[in-house]
Amino acid sequence: MRKNLIYIVLLFGFIGVAQENPISIETDTTTIKIGEQIQFKIKVDEINNVVFPKLQLDSLGKVEVIESLPIDTLKNRLEKKYLLTSFDSGHYVLPKQLVLINNKQFFTDSLLVNVATVKVDTLKQKMFPIKSIKKEPKTFDDYKYLLWWLIPILILLAVILYFIFRKKEKKEVPKVIIAPIQEALQRLKELDDKQLPQQNKVKIYYSELTDIVRTYIEKDINIPALESTTNELIETISDFNESSKLGISKEIIQQLKEVLQSADLVKFAKSKPIIDEIKRDRTAVEDILKNTQHAVHINDEKVENDELNEEIFIQNKPKKNNLVKYILIFIGVFIIGIGVAGYFGYSYIKDKFIGNTTSEMIDKQWYTSTYGYPSVSIETPEILQAQSLEIPENLKSIIEDVTTYNYGSLISNFYIEVTTTSFVNELENFDYEAGIQASLQQMAQKAGINFTDLQEEIRLNNGIEGRIITANYELKNEVTQQLNSNKLTLLFFVDTKNIRQIIITQLASDENAEQVSERIIKSVSLNP
Repeated sequence: MRKNLIYIVLLFGFIGVAQENPISIETDTTTIKIGEQIQFKIKVDEINNVVFPKLQLDSLGKVEVIESLPIDTLKNRLEKKYLLTSFDSGHYVLPKQLVLINNKQFFTDSLLVNVATVKVDTLKQKMFPIKSIKKEPKTFDDYKYLLWWLIPILILLAVILYFIFRKKEKKEVPKVIIAPIQEALQRLKELDDKQLPQQNKVKIYYSELTDIVRTYIEKDINIPALESTTNELIETISDFNESSKLGISKEIIQQLKEVLQSADLVKFAKSKPIIDEIKRDRTAVEDILKNTQHAVHINDEKVENDELNEEIFIQNKPKKNNLVKYILIFIGVFIIGIGVAGYFGYSYIKDKFIGNTTSEMIDKQWYTSTYGYPSVSIETPEILQAQSLEIPENLKSIIEDVTTYNYGSLISNFYIEVTTTSFVNELENFDYEAGIQASLQQMAQKAGINFTDLQEEIRLNNGIEGRIITANYELKNEVTQQLNSNKLTLLFFVDTKNIRQIIITQLASDENAEQVSERIIKSVSLNP
């Protein structure tokens, strides 16, 4: 009886051990024809701290991984799917796969894959003759040798255009400029014709009267009269008259002071002089102009016999012909552009500086690379470029390291960035909402935008919890100056000491960009 009890205990123990393995595999088929696909699925009855393997294939390397799909989170289970295929017939064994759960190792069962050849019935299948070799499509490199002919031709064309559009220098045409004294006397005559005092517009009359004399003084004596007060102007004229020995009499200066003071009383103190006083100030201004002009130009060889109707001639500088200059600049830039493109290649210039359209991104070869530490594995249409970042002094006690890699295409308004931030201390009880809001706020302030229609979803990637956030925003195009509707996708993952972000921005209406974005997001794999 005792012996039987031991067997029963051992039996239940073995059953318990057999039930402890929380990992299982599942396939839609194990027998395929060459080129067909197998959906290989690893199921884990756990959702926390699970690390799926990099799939170990058969020892002969005949089975290939077409795509590693994102982890699906079910109620109490995680599922990782792989699409497999083979192009060689035979029987191949996929070894046991290692999965870590809470840092413990668990292994799946091995899997036998049968790959059969495709039979071709030559009696029923019509045979066709061997096709001729197709020529490769022409590329820019095939025409590089033409640059050695194109550059001399462009230089010759530039020389021809220069001689065609070159114009002889025009003779300088003199332009008549009225002397300041003549201009002032003409303005006085026009002021008399307005008859402002008779219309009871005394304030306007004195404003124009003093403006005439101030303008003349500024133009002919080079004294800032228009912006000076009466006292400042009189003091400046007196000092300049003594230092430069102009010969303006003190009576004229006193007369000017009285006229300006009368005008100030009219303009600011609402004084109303009688007609005789107005006429006296008018006559005084004309005397001031004539006497000042005579004193200033008495030793000037251009003034003879005090002729007030004298005209001073100056010559206009001929306008330069800028057409030739612009043509030569354009040709020079064009030649340099052709030369650079010929040396580096059009594809290099386009990929390095212009970028690809989103439709080109879909069709071209993609690259799978890892970025940062701990690394983020991601598939992108172009290899991301590392950016240099400096941690501010006040944050060095909190942040240990920051790495950023990005790629942007100007031609399609598509941008992707992968950033890893490592902290000095562990992130305990991390507030996802606060962290995401801080990240969005920083991006909004930097770009001068506002995010709308925010949507958030919980994501697990290799056992690391995170969020995927989508939002819309309006951004002005620097070229067209029009507002474009854009979409932001932010993947935000946090582990014990690191925050990893994947940022994708695109035009909201670009369907090709949406396909590119989805492919990138599906490829994201976080390494612990």
